Amino acid sequence: MSTTYLASMGLMGAFVVAVVAWMVRGRRWYQYSPGASTSARSTAGEREDRFETYADQPMAWVGAFAVLVVGLLVGVVASISGPVEVQSIAGLAVAIVGGAGLCGYLLFGVYLSATRRGHPRSLAVAESATVAGVLFLIAVSFQLLA
Repeated sequence: MSTTYLASMGLMGAFVVAVVAWMVRGRRWYQYSPGASTSARSTAGEREDRFETYADQPMAWVGAFAVLVVGLLVGVVASISGPVEVQSIAGLAVAIVGGAGLCGYLLFGVYLSATRRGHPRSLAVAESATVAGVLFLIAVSFQLLA
């Protein structure tokens, strides 16, 4: 049974490598040069969302990080000391918030870097979804191997 899983994993890994190699060779990346419009964040007529406005402010990131760190610190302290019920709930909450924060940071980072390179928003969302799918496949692979 485990040899079947290992053979399937090897076959799918070879398939992923083949698809990535095909995608890299299929486009002419060496001919890409960003245009003048990629340096500008948006056009004059386009209205920015409130979230994108805060994304450009470093103090908003510092504040969000501080709130996240303090919240996780309180959760870790509650999961180490306290009644058994609080320990289990706080440990689960810390794990969920930490995992969601890591995935959100990665996916938003992919989206933001894609839009800053001049890609349209639809393509940036597709790139973020691709990264999410790869993370899901990696998680499933680790679960099958464990």
